[in-house]
Formats: sequence, structure tokens, C-alpha cells
Amino acid sequence: MHARTRLAWVMALTLVASLLPDVVLRESMGSLPAWSLFAKATLVGVASAFARDRVVDAYGRVLAVVVSMQGLMLVIGGGAWWSGRFPPGTFAADFGAAIALKLLTAIPIVGILLFVTRSPRAAFLSPGDLRVRAARIGWLGIPGETIAWGRLALISGLLIAFGTLLLTLLTATGFTLPPNLDRLWPLLPLIVVLALANSFAEGVAYRNAVLGPLAEKLPKGTVVLASAAFFGAAHYYGVPSGVIGVVMSGALGWFLARSMFETRGFLAPWIIHFLQDVVIFSTIVLLSGY
Repeated sequence: MHARTRLAWVMALTLVASLLPDVVLRESMGSLPAWSLFAKATLVGVASAFARDRVVDAYGRVLAVVVSMQGLMLVIGGGAWWSGRFPPGTFAADFGAAIALKLLTAIPIVGILLFVTRSPRAAFLSPGDLRVRAARIGWLGIPGETIAWGRLALISGLLIAFGTLLLTLLTATGFTLPPNLDRLWPLLPLIVVLALANSFAEGVAYRNAVLGPLAEKLPKGTVVLASAAFFGAAHYYGVPSGVIGVVMSGALGWFLARSMFETRGFLAPWIIHFLQDVVIFSTIVLLSGY
């Protein structure tokens, strides 16, 4: 298959598998039925096989599993048995239940990745080498080959987390610290655990699932962009929401995928994503009155 044709197939499958079709359905129908996700997964799998290209077919199979797991999360999460395992009206129920499901459904994604790539390293399921120096990122003012990703991950993670905190305070409280900080401390251990689990599970679904099948077959820029688009679209209903949320999450997803690609592992993006999730979950606790 010609390189441009393969690129077109990859980007088309990424957009179909992303949240974009779900947003259209939800905004037009008022809800998102689980069957639509399974239908979307089938469409992705069939379309990728129709392309008659090994790379596109492998990528489509991985995306089909990712989307199927999202549908399974809706089915299980909406059931009385699962929701009954968590105390109602608590942070553990509202977020812990969903994140636990994310972590469980990441297992089949890891399985298909290992089947397609044949090794944990090829699937970016190894920690990677944090000593690798980052290539030049002009729009962030990062010169090439001057800073190791281990150090850059920690610095950028803290800066992104701080920026997230400022944005939240600006949009939600007008730069006024919530007076009920005492609510945060008892839940802080749970916040850390959930942030670790959520950032890892989302990394598997939105970065490993893209980089694993494609990194050795397509240019770095193309693979990173596909991962950024997949991750950005997934946050349409995030905070902030809408197009702004997609653009901001897409930019973050690009940086996370770039760190995974260059270090050949999941640890650098996990550090960055984890630090941001700690801030996000902490502000949710404070602003939601848990």
C-alpha cells in the first residue's frame, strides 16, 4: 500500500474509533447507547480488514478492542451489581468505579497489543529509557538533545499540573482557594491511587494502542499526531469541555505520545499524566463538596 494511502486509512480509523461519532450521537439522541460502541468497533475491524494492508489491519484490530472495551464499560458500569460495590454519593463511587473499570478493560487491550506486536517492548509496555534526550520541540522552546526525558517528564509534569490548577481556579473559583481544604487530606491516598490507575489505563488505550501497531511502520510525526487526535477527542466532555478541551487535551496527548515514542516505553508519559490527574482529582474533591 502507498504511504499516503496508509496514512489516510490510519487517520480515518482513528477518527471513527475516537469519541467524535459518539459526540454526534449523544448530541442528536440525548444519550449514548452501548450498542453504538460495539457497532463502531465492528465497523473499525471490518474496514481495516478491507484495506488489505497488514499495518492497517493490525491497527484496526487493536482499535476495535479499545472501542469494544469502552462499550463494555458502559454495560458493566450501568449495571446494579457493579454500582452496588461502591458507596453511593462518594468520590470512590463517582470516580473509583469508573477508573477501576478502565483498569480492568485495559487487560484485553494489552493482550491484543502483545498478540499484534509480539513483544512488550514493541508494544511500548516496558518502562523505556528515561536517559534518552528529547528531540527538539520548537513550539515549546525545548532545544534538541539537551535534556533527558526523565528530567523533562518530571519538570513538565509539575508545570502542566500547576497550569491545570491555575486554569481550574480561574474558571471555577476566580482564583479563590476553596475554604474546605480539610476535605482533601482524608481522600488524598485514594486520589493518588486513582490517579496512578487512570493515567496508566488511559496511556494503554490512547498511546500504546496507537504507537504499538504503528511506530515501526509510519513516521514519528504521523504516529504521534494520531495518538494526539485519539486522546484529544476523548476529552470532549472533560474540563474544560468542547473544542477548547479537545485542543488542550490533544496538545497534551501529542507531548505524551512524543515522550513514549522517544523513550520507547510508558514511564515518561505516565509520570506526566499522573501528576496532572492528582491535581484534577484533588480539585474535583474540593469543588464538588465530597
